[in-house]
Amino acid sequence: MKCGACVRGTFFPFILLLHLLLQVLICCGKGVDDLVLKKLQHQCSLADPQIHENTVLYGAKEAGRYDVITNATNLTACVHACCSNKKCHVALLHNEHCVIVECRNATMCRLTAGDGSSLVVVRKVDARKLEDAQLSNNKTQIDHAKPLTKSGFDKDVQSSLQLVSNTTVTDDERCEFGLHLCKENEECVPFGKRRRDGLCQCVSGFYRKTTGGDCVKGEPTSTLAPKEAESTTYPGNDNKTTSVDSSYTPDSLSSLPAAPTSEVPQKGSASTPSSSMSSQQPDEKLVVSINNKTLYLPAGSTFYEDRVTLSAYAIGAPSECKYEWSLLQQPTSDDPGSVSDTKSQTITLSHLMQGVYIFKVVVDAPKAHGEAVGNVTVLPAKRVNQPPKAIIVQPSQEIKLPTSGVIIDGSGSTDDDMIVSYHWEMVTAPLGYKLPDQTGPTLQLTDLIPGSYRIMLRVKDKEGLEGNETTVVNVIKETDYPPTANAGGDQIVYLPQTEIILYGNTSTDDHGIEEWEWTKGPKDSGKAVDMQDTRTPFLHLSNLEEGHYQFILRVADSIGQSSNTSVYVYVQKPNLAAPKANAGEDIQIVLPNTTVMLDGTHSTDNTMTTHWLWKQISGPNTAHFLKTDEVKVNISGLTKGKYTFELTAWNGDDPTKNTTDNVTVTVIQDKNVPPKANAGGDFSVVLPVSVVEVDGSKSADDVAVTKWLWERDATSLAAGKVINGSDHSPILMFTDVVAGGYVWKLTVWDEQGAFTSDTVSIIVKEGPHHLDEVEVVVGGDIGALSYSQLTTLLQKLELFFHTSESAVSIHLLSLTGLPHSGHVTLTFLAYAGKEVVRGPDVVSTLRHQVMSESSELLDLPLLSVDTIVCQNNCSGHGECTQATRECRCRTWWMESFFRRHMGDGIPNCDWSVVYVFVTICLVVLATGLAGWGITSLLVRNFGGNVRPHRKPPRYSLLDGHEETIKRCNEWKK
Repeated sequence: MKCGACVRGTFFPFILLLHLLLQVLICCGKGVDDLVLKKLQHQCSLADPQIHENTVLYGAKEAGRYDVITNATNLTACVHACCSNKKCHVALLHNEHCVIVECRNATMCRLTAGDGSSLVVVRKVDARKLEDAQLSNNKTQIDHAKPLTKSGFDKDVQSSLQLVSNTTVTDDERCEFGLHLCKENEECVPFGKRRRDGLCQCVSGFYRKTTGGDCVKGEPTSTLAPKEAESTTYPGNDNKTTSVDSSYTPDSLSSLPAAPTSEVPQKGSASTPSSSMSSQQPDEKLVVSINNKTLYLPAGSTFYEDRVTLSAYAIGAPSECKYEWSLLQQPTSDDPGSVSDTKSQTITLSHLMQGVYIFKVVVDAPKAHGEAVGNVTVLPAKRVNQPPKAIIVQPSQEIKLPTSGVIIDGSGSTDDDMIVSYHWEMVTAPLGYKLPDQTGPTLQLTDLIPGSYRIMLRVKDKEGLEGNETTVVNVIKETDYPPTANAGGDQIVYLPQTEIILYGNTSTDDHGIEEWEWTKGPKDSGKAVDMQDTRTPFLHLSNLEEGHYQFILRVADSIGQSSNTSVYVYVQKPNLAAPKANAGEDIQIVLPNTTVMLDGTHSTDNTMTTHWLWKQISGPNTAHFLKTDEVKVNISGLTKGKYTFELTAWNGDDPTKNTTDNVTVTVIQDKNVPPKANAGGDFSVVLPVSVVEVDGSKSADDVAVTKWLWERDATSLAAGKVINGSDHSPILMFTDVVAGGYVWKLTVWDEQGAFTSDTVSIIVKEGPHHLDEVEVVVGGDIGALSYSQLTTLLQKLELFFHTSESAVSIHLLSLTGLPHSGHVTLTFLAYAGKEVVRGPDVVSTLRHQVMSESSELLDLPLLSVDTIVCQNNCSGHGECTQATRECRCRTWWMESFFRRHMGDGIPNCDWSVVYVFVTICLVVLATGLAGWGITSLLVRNFGGNVRPHRKPPRYSLLDGHEETIKRCNEWKK
């Protein structure tokens, strides 16, 4: 029983909270008025506990008696007021104005559509007709909390009746929007934006006839002429006056007050004295309303061509009413428009301009008078959506292979609003080609094959209208041209030379030559000759004799197209005369030009057997020869100064029989051009790397670069050490790099002090196996560690990984350590065949098998083993700090003391702070309870044998008291 009570006590708040949440959800899902009406139904027994929105009474004013409840500003209070009045049938709320209605009969009190009103049927109307006299004798219900004068009460009544009658009740047929249920010249107007039901009303330019109810077109008879400046004032809902002037705009028309009516006391009520009222003032005020209209100009027109009707309705007025229409306001325009039938119930307007037309109508009947204000709003023409226009920049394109790609641009497509989608469609294409799936304004085609492509672009706007355009792409197959044979020109051979090589390698073809063939020609002198390599570009001839030879070279391409040419070889007697060398005229060039051509073609007696040799005699630096054994040579790498070059020429095989000639090249400098620094361009390297080299040797100057300086940028990593003083040389070298970005600036100077700079970025990336790199720290001095000791150490470490299935090898990546520090750090990767062993597995093996069990097997003590990158997940409750290898635990977690200092020693985040705190509290509590229990047990078992301790008396007799008293007495005597 106790457990059940505990459970109920535990779950009772939860059940209560859930109940309140459900009540809130129910309240949020219903309107407040709906809930209150449900509660009022128990007190009032509502005939129809439902709120009818946008609904009024069919009979309007004739439906019955309207009483204003001034202190009811919402529908709930209005229904409560109707419930309190036993004669009330309907509670109606219009713009926070409450009117309770006592119906005359069921026919006039039936519900019909009307904008802006909310209605609740409180009591049903009796089927029998009630007496009007009885209804007229009922006194008006006045709110006692807010006393009103008779004139103020009449104003409230008339304002509320006017609000109710603003919605014109006609004999329009009910319809459903979207279905053709209305008559000719009628349209279905919904009751609301989200409703489909509505009433059939006349279309723009037509009005409903009073007899027959048909919609007919009006006829203009006179011209609109506004009256002189006139301002109409009439009471509003707050008993203030509202004026209508030229400040009205289309946006403010919806807030126009109700049609004005003159203040006339009802029958049986006291009249308010007024100097402006005569004895012949109408006895009854007519409630007049006008159907306001909103029109749109036709596209491309500045005035409304069709006729427009505006009708006035006097509720409860006799048929013999007189109507007088007047214009209060119209748009400023040279064309005032026209109006007809200003003395009838309905006026016809034509040739209206954009703007607002405000009219006033005065309705007079026997012993009744009423007025109202209405308007016709002419808005600009509705935008007619035009379909988009697809535009392709190039309607047709033609490409020739091997170019196999093309771009088709449709971004120039236009629309009057906005294009929302682009769709490319392949109309025709060579068999086997598929259009890529692209939906943007630009289409990129690749890997095209020969043929014709017709592609269509479809564009759509927001309303789904579409435009399209096609383009044609013709892909032409590449033309394979026949080859062109070239045997290199005629040759002269001087005996005793009997060998020569003919060169046909200058023959050309657009796809490459596949076949070579050398043969003797028909114009050959018939001399014998040995021909070798006749199926190659190079024909080797030997054993030539004096005379002439003709050789024909035929070349063919891959499809069998061929071409041939002939070449002559003339063999003549020996020419022993040495040619006369001529190196040409002296040359002068101006920096920054550093190249020159040396020309020896003006040498005399030069033949095909003439040999040439160019060499530098003097100059400020060593020039670079592209070739030295030709009659024309190019020289580069010159600098400011004077150079001397020598040409040597000879014939035959005896170079001692030669002639020479010199040429002088002078390099001058008009103005100094600063050197151009070139740091070599950005690049990246992948760890591990021993030395990073940055090449700035391509820096140049018009004379020479005299000074180099490499500087580390402020944004660069600080790690890394420059070696061999290379920061003052063209090539920078630095070591000990880490992963990250390095930025170096190279500055170069010329001999005149001009300088420029260039920067280079080097990205050092982690190696593909950086997570598997293992770092081992052993005891020893880096200055005393020998290669033999290092090799032995690595071999012994490999033994711990050997298994019967595979052998593990260790690849040393780096060896670091400071002299006399006593520690040496080795970084390595372990390979099982070609696969890299996981770093955490290597660390685990070395920690368990070496450091804990077999550390004595190593010559050097193993101090620590870990991966280069910390991979400890910190028990899933923290992050590993790379610098310290310690765990940074998250909130409410801490390191396990026992595991760290008495277990495997690995940093962790095993313990929850909450659990540790609770455990400590429990331990302290248990210890206290145990101590108290032991103490109580000892006292109970051994406390009976202990004698109670008596307190010493507070007073004691003094020794010799009587003797002292005796002495005192004697002294007194």
